[in-house]
Amino acid sequence: MSQKILVVDDSELNLQILTGVLQKKAYEVFTTNDGGQVMKIVSNNPVDIILLDIIMPNIDGFEVCRLLKNNHATKDIPIIMVTARTDSESIKKALDLGVFDYIKKPIEEVEVIARVQSALRFKEQLDQLKELSMKDGLTGLYNHSLLIELLEKELANHTRLEQGIAFVMLDIDFFKKVNDTYGHQAGDVVLKEVAEILRRSVRKGDIVGRYGGEEFGIVFLNFPKEDVVRTCERIRKKVENYIFNNSKTAMHITISLGVCYKEPERALSTQEMIQHADEALYQAKGSGRNKVVVADSFRL
Repeated sequence: MSQKILVVDDSELNLQILTGVLQKKAYEVFTTNDGGQVMKIVSNNPVDIILLDIIMPNIDGFEVCRLLKNNHATKDIPIIMVTARTDSESIKKALDLGVFDYIKKPIEEVEVIARVQSALRFKEQLDQLKELSMKDGLTGLYNHSLLIELLEKELANHTRLEQGIAFVMLDIDFFKKVNDTYGHQAGDVVLKEVAEILRRSVRKGDIVGRYGGEEFGIVFLNFPKEDVVRTCERIRKKVENYIFNNSKTAMHITISLGVCYKEPERALSTQEMIQHADEALYQAKGSGRNKVVVADSFRL
């Protein structure tokens, strides 16, 4: 997939020149001569970097940069200023706003490509670091902090949109016994393969994360309660019937699941949803394990 670059300049000639230079290297190029359209464009077509002129009517490049850097979704897009303003004050102002690099007009093709490639390498490294910071190192699922952050964000969205949302807390039964009997490497195998079962068992838009230790969390979005419970039962049975293999032996395990389902009209905070799911999980484990318990059947 080709990398995407947005070029912003009020001169049609400059847009044509830069587009031609970039397309020679097979980059996908978007253009606009209006700084006021930048946020709309990057919202509809996420780009890898932005080449931005300073002097434009209505809204100049400095203000466009400020808007981009103050928006969580766009703050990490590298910006290269392409401008005839070469005074130290303008360069300092651009860099203070978070601009990645600076190209002086009239442009030279070799310089443009070199600086664009440098910005793209930086973006790739930044994306890799962000990916690592979001994922649990063992299972590849979202880590605890991001799982909770995403639950909080989706809870706010679904409350506003008047749609149901569920949080499921899932725990591997007798996991300590797995580690004590077969060793921690076998325990790691179980954690990774349970994570893969969860990943394959939910819809694309649902959220799966490692809550901590042998606990996992699932956020089901815009899904009727009966379908959430049905999916949880299917996951429970998949794990129960799955053969976990390590180099020494084949293992069978079970899981317990606690479900908190929030109807649109019910007022529940993120922490309350987690608490109710955890209480339901405790009920499942206390009543024999290897089962699904819904919080509002006994608590809400």
